[in-house]
Amino acid sequence: MNQPLVKIEHISSGYFSETVLKDASLNIYPNDFIGIIGPNGGGKTTLVKTILGIQPLFTGKITFPLGRPAMGYLPQISQIDKSFPITVRELVGSGLGAKRKWFPHLLKSQKTQVEKLLGEAGLLPLASRPIGELSGGQIQKAFLCRAIINNPSLLILDEPNTFVDKSFEKELYRWLEELNRKMAILLVSHDIGTISPMVKTIACVNVNLHYHPSNQITEDILKVYNCPVDLIAHGSVPHRVLKEHDHE
Repeated sequence: MNQPLVKIEHISSGYFSETVLKDASLNIYPNDFIGIIGPNGGGKTTLVKTILGIQPLFTGKITFPLGRPAMGYLPQISQIDKSFPITVRELVGSGLGAKRKWFPHLLKSQKTQVEKLLGEAGLLPLASRPIGELSGGQIQKAFLCRAIINNPSLLILDEPNTFVDKSFEKELYRWLEELNRKMAILLVSHDIGTISPMVKTIACVNVNLHYHPSNQITEDILKVYNCPVDLIAHGSVPHRVLKEHDHE
């Protein structure tokens, strides 16, 4: 069997003394496309931030058998500061910041790379605009460009379809299908009905992590999820999770 990009072994993590994610294990292989589902507060974002190294471990370990991979990250739109004084072009260029911090200091070849990616994303006409002037879908697209500008081996997206229109959502998923030919993808989402045909496997995170080696929504997943769902009439156990709901 191929070596995993990321090997997660019995990790626990959280905030201050509160454990949010407990005894989670997962292997992420090259070209995986894993959907991360689970209720609000169940530990999905904690898992993502722990993989990225921005959230400390309480217990367990994360190793990289093939060497630490380049990672791209698209955060939740609610975490994005739209007032930050940066243009779309500068934002995307900052994704090359391992060597250069801001766009004006990029090499000519890197500037060309940024312009090419902006063109492919349909953002070139907006390249000089401050990010605060963009719509939700345009901001997501700009941050996705930033996340992939370095050709990562692993792309992590945290609720990319929140607060965006359906036309952008369809475009996003077509884009991700193409990117998955070149990189592994972790996609955090509440909208199971949308992501299940796209992803290859599913991990349900609700304090613990339960991995399902297929994209089929099963009764087992529903039991583990322990969350109110709205059932739709297609598939064996078809459903999607309501975006806003209370938990006991």
